[in-house]
Amino acid sequence: MTKRNIIVIGTSAGGVDALCALNEQLPKNLDASIFVVMHIGSTTILPQILTRCGNMPAVPAKHEEHYKRGCIYCAPAHCHMIIKDHMTKLTRGPRENGHRPAIDVLFRSAARVHRSKVIGIVLSGGRDDGSAGLYAIKARGGVAIVQDPKEAMTPNMPQSALDMVDVDFCLPVRQIADVLVQLVDGKATNITESSNGGMSTEEQATADHPTSEPPGDQIPLACPECNGPMYELKDGELVQFECFVGHRFSPESLSEEHAEALERALWTAIRKLKERVVLHERLVEQKRNKGEQELFNRLQESVTTAKNDLKLLREILDRI
Repeated sequence: MTKRNIIVIGTSAGGVDALCALNEQLPKNLDASIFVVMHIGSTTILPQILTRCGNMPAVPAKHEEHYKRGCIYCAPAHCHMIIKDHMTKLTRGPRENGHRPAIDVLFRSAARVHRSKVIGIVLSGGRDDGSAGLYAIKARGGVAIVQDPKEAMTPNMPQSALDMVDVDFCLPVRQIADVLVQLVDGKATNITESSNGGMSTEEQATADHPTSEPPGDQIPLACPECNGPMYELKDGELVQFECFVGHRFSPESLSEEHAEALERALWTAIRKLKERVVLHERLVEQKRNKGEQELFNRLQESVTTAKNDLKLLREILDRI
């Protein structure tokens, strides 16, 4: 059996307990390197938390640092963590699913470099982040593991991975640790290895020509991040969307990000209408006693119309 010594893990902020429980069960001398991406805010103390609660030491990943076995590397805030040339690299690349660091970026890079030696794990988290990255790992002969959604604090991410990927193991966290030890030692059985050991057409094009136009069909939708043109990328049943500069979304993430962009646009419209009400009410006061009845009437009608439109826009906001 293949010895697999590259472990990549993706989770959201609600997955800290799961990460701690996993590290508690892993042996200190595990012959593998572990890389963790957790969706975080402006700062993170995840390395300190994991070092305290488990057996393996955890450190913040550094740019162009060679990684070693028996250590957990955590993505820092505001940077994607990728694996390349047997080093961790940090980039300020385009957000994926609205996140940087993003799970799928790490997973894809690990799959490209280490192929069947990679174990991908999706833990508790919202939306469908990590599914595309886990798909890439499985397509190169790696192992796909998800936390049992029934145990996860937020089951969306593991459930989405189960729905989209031919997962090898769906287990509670404590059992995942036992399987990892077996996989690292090359003693695990019943692993269904994919016959597709190469990159998909879409990923090959993106990897070889990162500044070229995405190799998909353009769709009539603007990127929620930068308003650039969007392209639909397909790899079997997996569908993703990428803009001209590289912001990438899963279907669920694109829907939610688009809803947020729509909300921002509506609030802008509300602000403009309120400015119109204030301006025209002032003009009404100025024209009230100056004999300009026609203009006075138009301004009053404009104020009434703007107030009705404001009410309508607020009703729309309540529905999205």
